[in-house]
Amino acid sequence: MKKILIILFSLLFFSLSAQAKVKSKDIKFPLGVYTEKIQSCKAIGYATLDQSFFDYVTNSTYYMKDFPGFDWSTYHTKYANSRDSAQDIIMKPSTIFTAVVHKAISRGDKDKIKKAIQYLIKVSENETLLNTITLKQLESKPDCWKNGDPTSPCWYHQYEMATRSWTIFMLGATQLKPHMDKQELKIVDKWAKKFWKKYYKPRLKLKYTNGFYAQANGGLSILVYAHWSDDMKLAANEINFRFKRIDHFFMEDGYIKGNSFRGNRAQWYHTIGVNAALGYIWIAKQFGAKLPESIENKIINSLHVSNLAIIDREKFLSREWKKTRVTNTTKGGRDWYTHPESFGLDTLMLKMYGIELANDPLYLDRRIKKGIDYQIGFNPNCIK
Repeated sequence: MKKILIILFSLLFFSLSAQAKVKSKDIKFPLGVYTEKIQSCKAIGYATLDQSFFDYVTNSTYYMKDFPGFDWSTYHTKYANSRDSAQDIIMKPSTIFTAVVHKAISRGDKDKIKKAIQYLIKVSENETLLNTITLKQLESKPDCWKNGDPTSPCWYHQYEMATRSWTIFMLGATQLKPHMDKQELKIVDKWAKKFWKKYYKPRLKLKYTNGFYAQANGGLSILVYAHWSDDMKLAANEINFRFKRIDHFFMEDGYIKGNSFRGNRAQWYHTIGVNAALGYIWIAKQFGAKLPESIENKIINSLHVSNLAIIDREKFLSREWKKTRVTNTTKGGRDWYTHPESFGLDTLMLKMYGIELANDPLYLDRRIKKGIDYQIGFNPNCIK
């Protein structure tokens, strides 16, 4: 009987240890958020604050100087719908800005660091994105894909894409923080706090139900703000919560609830989920977190499923799930490849778990070649 009790106690201790929570004292904030030292990296590509980009929604050219104070709310209301979020108009400036910051810091270019800070000040003083719809206001709006119509309004996208753009800007701001003086920090912090209180505090521990998507369903934003505000408790609470959500969405065999069951878009969304999880886990580990082995095994299996989708489409689709998603599940065969915005997925898979991504010609041809991956906040090809 004594031996049995010892065995049971050992099993219980092992189980508790495997699921041990991250504590505030475990948290450390690396200077570069995803790395301690930002190093020169060709994969960042061309990025300047004078840069222009083409907006395919309006068939117009926009410039980085257009972003501070840009009226995203009006733009989204006019041009977006349930299928197309029209996010590039605010996502491109944020990724370009963070790429500029990366290049400036990695080269020790004081002049360009100063210009990046000045640009961030303009964005902050113009209260950019702060007229975006709130979660409270969303309650009175219709759901996306109303009556199954892809052209119906999707007010949630306006909120979601604004939070993603802000996150990437704040990631660049956090990297710039050691180079800013007190007045500059005060201006940026005022903008950051306003956005945080208006759009993020109300969504802390929001569970989501439809799958695991870009920026870890908002988890990246919380980690970045915790780093910016030096809030170790917020970081620890967020990581513990998000690991549980990853555990919920990722199934034992590696499929992802919601993502992996979307018809002809299943591979597309499965790999978004995998990329978002890998990026989040990478940063969480740099913060000092340890991922429970049971969850790590699910992640590893999801990488094999990503390869299965490339190698054997029918077998990948043969996996049944008790729930069925009825909107945004099919868009034709052209979506049958690894998501091209997850452009460093192969690098993350190999570096973190030693697993190679199977050859996916469409992905290799269409994936973004340079810059910052907005889904995870950094470029995996810049990890040293």
